[in-house]
Amino acid sequence: MRTLKQYLLCTGLVITVALAAIPDALALQASPTTLSFQAVQGGKIPPSQIVNVLKNSNHMVIWSSRDNAAWITVSPTMGMIARSAQVSVSVNPAGLSVGTYTAIVTITAANGGRISVPVTLTVTAGSSSQPSGHSTATLTWNPDASTNLAGYKVYLGTSSGVYSSSVSVGNVTSYTVPNLGVGNTYYFAVTAYNSSGVESGFSNEVSKSIY
Repeated sequence: MRTLKQYLLCTGLVITVALAAIPDALALQASPTTLSFQAVQGGKIPPSQIVNVLKNSNHMVIWSSRDNAAWITVSPTMGMIARSAQVSVSVNPAGLSVGTYTAIVTITAANGGRISVPVTLTVTAGSSSQPSGHSTATLTWNPDASTNLAGYKVYLGTSSGVYSSSVSVGNVTSYTVPNLGVGNTYYFAVTAYNSSGVESGFSNEVSKSIY
């Protein structure tokens, strides 16, 4: 266990988080080994992509799949595998700002085998403008020093310490929160997560009032 320091620059307060470095098993193979999606703000959702999961024996075992980002959907989430199986990965860029986002899809076999597939989503600017009566808030933080850091989550709420939603923004150090309604005060915090989905505690909290 190593102690990692994370800073949210708009307040300068220091927080300490702990992430466990958990190595990935290599008993399974995936093809392709990485996935990349492209999307335009306000445009169509990109087509889903297939990951082929391969195993070197005919022994039937149960497998399960999971992801660590709110913008990813994995289907199915479990099944049986002898030699091979397929997992469909889809993304939904709705609500994401322009930028590049990263996440991990993990497939685990009941016998302990596990494989991780990195997923990248690049969102480019569309022709639509910010909705009338809405604003944005841009958060910036110092990078976490973990060697197996996978990304960050931004939490949002309208009461201090109470966060009603979150978004996984990938391995970036800034994020612009869109569509903030006028007349409200919003509170934000950031967490880090590693390649195994282990998430840190919250950073210091910052807020912004929209008038």
